[in-house]
Amino acid sequence: MGVSVREKIKGSGVFWVFISHKGIRKSQKVGPKDQAETIADIVRGELAKEKLGILEIKSDPKPKFKDIADQWLELVVKGKCRITTYNRYRSMLRMYVNPVLGRYPVTEISRSDVKKLLRTMVKNGLSRSSIEAAKNCISGACEFAIDEDILPVDANPARGAMKNIGCAKKNERKEIEIFSWREVELILDCAQKYKPNYFYLFLILFRTGMRLGESLALQWEDVDFHSGVILVRKSWRNSVMSATKTGKNRQVDMSNQLSEELFHLKMRRKREAIRKGLSRPVEAVFHDRNNGHLSQNSVRNVWKKVLDKSGVGYRKVHTTRHTFASMMLSTNVPLSYVSKMLGHSSIQMTVDIYGHLLPDRDRSAVNILDNLGANSTPMAPAEKENPATYEDYGVIQNLVAMQGLEPRTPRI
Repeated sequence: MGVSVREKIKGSGVFWVFISHKGIRKSQKVGPKDQAETIADIVRGELAKEKLGILEIKSDPKPKFKDIADQWLELVVKGKCRITTYNRYRSMLRMYVNPVLGRYPVTEISRSDVKKLLRTMVKNGLSRSSIEAAKNCISGACEFAIDEDILPVDANPARGAMKNIGCAKKNERKEIEIFSWREVELILDCAQKYKPNYFYLFLILFRTGMRLGESLALQWEDVDFHSGVILVRKSWRNSVMSATKTGKNRQVDMSNQLSEELFHLKMRRKREAIRKGLSRPVEAVFHDRNNGHLSQNSVRNVWKKVLDKSGVGYRKVHTTRHTFASMMLSTNVPLSYVSKMLGHSSIQMTVDIYGHLLPDRDRSAVNILDNLGANSTPMAPAEKENPATYEDYGVIQNLVAMQGLEPRTPRI
């Protein structure tokens, strides 16, 4: 270690401070000799304590939020969540969170900072799900920082941040769009004429309510023509095969038309395989030119063209699922059956999404209360003196069945 003061040009009266420390040399022009000597003394003291920052870059003891969030994504989200969740969180961080909070030390981010960001997203018209995703990113990264002893326990600034930010309530859902039966016919007819390979896919979506990723993941071994069912086991999205959204397998019934059309498709694929010298058809029911599963983006592009060609107003592919549920419920199919076909985790979830689509109940059903016995105990129809006048009993049975209390399994 060395610090000296001298003139670079003799007789100039301008003095420099020269520093040599750990193999690094540095000089700084100062001015008069007395000022240079003062600075040199200060430098000597700092170097003695090894605290001088001009010679050695210190590690930042306060990691930035962006760095913590990147670690959380790679070490936590990537290993525990679906690839679609990982990609969404990464996009939310890149587009909304990091531009605002990324450069700040994670220890200096307050709950007020988080709420301000979320309020800005509300003001810009983002959906509640997007705002919740941003909040989850912040919360997840901060929980990771807590686990790494960077933040103290219970110091997550994102906890409770969704309160009082002007966002729509969680149970407030946008009105669900559906296709009319005539529009369904136009779409399928157009696809069969102009995009025949996609006709079968669109027919599955309309007749089963399956998610697009679930349909694209289908293999021929999943289609049981003898039992008339399709086994839903996987989902194909972003070139990744994963479990279904709920993580559970399920069976969906095929309508007679769907079963016949898929059988014809399989026979056609067998003939194509023979012409190509293959022992059997490609395993994927819906495949591209390279015999791999179709991408969702390819399907969406064709979907838009078919809707344009058929003269039907554009709605997302997912609308086929809403249309299936709506048409099933409008024909008094039990809620439990529709929920099972859709693969919902519970009947309550089906009610939350499609409850408003249930047919209006017969107001006369309440008349059953007038027929209670003297002890307020309902009597069975056989116990009544004149069962033929008990007209509303059948109405009640239908209502009970609709609520899934006495589930039945009708064929579509």
